[in-house]
Amino acid sequence: MATATSQSSALEISPQQVLEITWGFAVTQVITTALELNLFTCLDEGCATVEDLALETGSSKRALRILLDALVGMKHLEKAHGRYELAPLSRAYLSKKSPSYLGGLVLHGRQLQANWSRLTGVVRTGRPPHAIESEQDHGEFFAQFVDALQTLNSPAAAFAARELCPPGSSPGRRVLDVGAGSAVWSLAFARRDPQAQVTVADWPAVVERVTKKLVAREGASDRFDYLPGNFRQVDFGASKFDVAILGHVCHSEGPVHTQKLFARVYTALKPGGHLLIAEMIPDDERREAAFPLLFAVNMLVNTEEGDTFTLEEYRAWLAAAGFHSVRTLAAPSPSPLIVASK
Repeated sequence: MATATSQSSALEISPQQVLEITWGFAVTQVITTALELNLFTCLDEGCATVEDLALETGSSKRALRILLDALVGMKHLEKAHGRYELAPLSRAYLSKKSPSYLGGLVLHGRQLQANWSRLTGVVRTGRPPHAIESEQDHGEFFAQFVDALQTLNSPAAAFAARELCPPGSSPGRRVLDVGAGSAVWSLAFARRDPQAQVTVADWPAVVERVTKKLVAREGASDRFDYLPGNFRQVDFGASKFDVAILGHVCHSEGPVHTQKLFARVYTALKPGGHLLIAEMIPDDERREAAFPLLFAVNMLVNTEEGDTFTLEEYRAWLAAAGFHSVRTLAAPSPSPLIVASK
């Protein structure tokens, strides 16, 4: 039975946060639907009224007016005298006319929803309904949001390349990019060091459908070669590389495979070489950094062994693999980058 004190405390605490939690799914769905209808881009191209937008998107005027007004209330659109226009955030990231378009990242949520809706069962069993990443479908998985990953990670990748390729350093680095996907990290090194040679290890479907296309777009195809296959099994060689990159790879590998990967990368690096790790890193007590902790739940529902790991865990695993120096870089990214030296 609730006490008078607990009832009084409840009255003093606003329930607004509970309402926001309850309707959190609606915010995501409204944005996703607007992207699927291409609304933000239509607005960026000059459509401004319900009538024009309904004609352009093939939508019901009543339904579209309700959706548009919700977007206004969410501060993604602005409205005056019955005309709509993009708010600055939407113009920057949700219109396809923007070079910083992130709509693909939002739409990527469609790939995740089915497993997330079964979270209760996953917590009970400890196993996902099905892993979303596999050798057969990796290319499809990445293709939808690879451009968004480029936008998100490019500033941090450029920062890392500047730190590890300082002015006056020797050119012609050999770079190993494991699980490269869009190659956003290794392309930053290729720009920084025009004589750099990059080796990519990733699934064949990713290499053919994603990596090679983006490398060609940069005009760097002659400086990239490939080790197509399961990077848990392909041979990286020994003492071949100056830099190795694990760009958002460890979270899906899990603790056992991550530690094995560190050992193999250590072997592949030349003495004095560096391992660059980009990840979502929770605080050591796992109680403050909300996004890395939520991302761990994403790994729980979508992978067999994935998780997010603390800096303390990374330091211990890297030391066990033989790395003698581990430091962080305060890059423009959700978490610091990790650099380990051989």
